[in-house]
Amino acid sequence: MADHVPTGAGSTAAGQLSVPAAGHDAAVHPAEVLADRIAAALVHREPGWRLPRRSALARRYNVSLGEIDTAIVDLTRRSLVRRLPDGQLYRASAAEYWVPIEGAAGLGARLDPVGSPVECQARHCAVREAPQDIAWALGVPAGEPVVVVRCVWTLAGEPAAVSTGYQPAGSGDSPREPDAPGDLAAILDGLPGTTARPAAVSIEMSPPQPSAARSLRLSPGRPVTHVTVRFEDPELGTPAGLAVVLLRPELFRVVVETAELPAERA
Repeated sequence: MADHVPTGAGSTAAGQLSVPAAGHDAAVHPAEVLADRIAAALVHREPGWRLPRRSALARRYNVSLGEIDTAIVDLTRRSLVRRLPDGQLYRASAAEYWVPIEGAAGLGARLDPVGSPVECQARHCAVREAPQDIAWALGVPAGEPVVVVRCVWTLAGEPAAVSTGYQPAGSGDSPREPDAPGDLAAILDGLPGTTARPAAVSIEMSPPQPSAARSLRLSPGRPVTHVTVRFEDPELGTPAGLAVVLLRPELFRVVVETAELPAERA
């Protein structure tokens, strides 16, 4: 990504890049200058392009991770960068089908396999270093151990879905393996054994990673439905875990539900 800042005023409308003019005010806050530099570099990238990791951006612009985070918040506010619940960053599009849900008291996603039973064929639990995007989404330092639970789900004996859950490992030397969910839909309801509830949901169609495509027996490039849910502790308001579910789109309906706002007291 070339760090080239063209001259001329820019627009902050969705999908357009804000580029500093030649006479840009020198008194502008450094975080805004950094955001403008990244925005100018994004001019050369197509919508949907995935940004480098935050650490790579920090090295490229010779700034701290905190400054990168502030710039990302600014770029997200301008609708130039899109951040998924799992921490991944993408160049936003001017024509994204994005439906915000504002003022909801509760949030949930429900999977409907159209009446057919879905069974867990394989389940693997491990404690691993958190990838940078996952660590950022969970609010833990990069490299911190997290509990990773991966399941392969079948419908009528054929692969139908792959789910991966991430939870902070905690301070114990041998973190307890999370309880197994009763069914695939339970993965999106909350974290077993906790009071954590969904706080952010992302749904999109895109090709999966090669390993997931093999698990689902899909040809290369065939898209799947990605459902990503971030959970939070309802009392502390802190991230508690992530669930990423990849679904064969012809086998499922995905429903996003919200709870009604509580009535105001007189």
